[in-house]
Amino acid sequence: MGEAYSHSWPGQGLFGAFPKNPEKEQAVLRVSLGSVVVLAYLVAACVYHSKSVRVTTAIAACYVAYGVATYIAATAGPRRSPLRLTITTIADQAALIALLALGGRAALPLLWVIFWFLVGAGCRYGQRMLALSCTVALTGIAGLMHWHPWWRANFLAGLGVALSLAATSLYLAVLVRRLERQAATDPLTGLSNRVRLEQAIGRTLAIRGPEANRAALLLIDLDGFKEVNDAHGHAVGDELLRSFAAALVSHMRRGDMLARLGGDEFVVLAHQVHDKERALNIATSIHAILKALHTVAGHPVAVSGSIGVCMLSQGTGAAALNARTLMRAADSAMYRAKSCGSGQTMFADAAELHPGA
Repeated sequence: MGEAYSHSWPGQGLFGAFPKNPEKEQAVLRVSLGSVVVLAYLVAACVYHSKSVRVTTAIAACYVAYGVATYIAATAGPRRSPLRLTITTIADQAALIALLALGGRAALPLLWVIFWFLVGAGCRYGQRMLALSCTVALTGIAGLMHWHPWWRANFLAGLGVALSLAATSLYLAVLVRRLERQAATDPLTGLSNRVRLEQAIGRTLAIRGPEANRAALLLIDLDGFKEVNDAHGHAVGDELLRSFAAALVSHMRRGDMLARLGGDEFVVLAHQVHDKERALNIATSIHAILKALHTVAGHPVAVSGSIGVCMLSQGTGAAALNARTLMRAADSAMYRAKSCGSGQTMFADAAELHPGA
């Protein structure tokens, strides 16, 4: 398998309040926690009558207003925008650095927020936003240590904060990478799951130039799998699926992506497939793998595969073509193959790719 991990977080909220719109959840946290900070510093301003406390309060209030603006933006445009994510990630850390610079020692109790932003960026949006958040924070701390009187006088404290930021970011990056892999991997076979498959198909469809659409999608459904489960139990059925997945990994070409959709359905996204003959050769090798599976966990098995093939070049120029359209077309071709008997391969036709045409 040559498919690289995408490092893109699937988009779940940190607290699950807005599972389909983590940007809105983040905006709510900006407003709620920012309001708590404003109230706390308003009380402090009444007690200490300090200019730095008033400045800190004013900046925190501006941040709450910024949080309201981001909530409105996330509501008006719920579709994730990479540019908006980049801007808000930079703005979060930049706002805190400005608060530390202008608020002086009065703002020091808010140092924890810099780590809060790191966790939020990593857990919501993955490694890229985590790296961006860390870069902005480290740059800001370095700037404070260079020109701000208090931070210059307490250089070692600033160095400790900077090292803590770097260490926390490194740990979070490892953790997020592991979680990303788990979120995009089928737990039974270790192959990619539907989420990662659809992402890979989307990237393939986005390719431009001579190599555009030179790929094929092969959907495999195991014939006889139910009989194995009924005769020998689900444990043997699971072992059959693992054995087939391992055989696919060892026999498929480097660079092709393998995925399990669930049950006994598997998918091969094969690249550098210039015509149907090459796609048919891949399907033939899959049939050979299944034909060679005679025993599983000491039990005799007889399984074959029905394969539906969708050539991505068939959809060239179709504006509505996407991963789910291709999957439906391959699924329809697979059922036609199954209706012709076990161990058959069928190619998706134009009507299956464009059912509304």
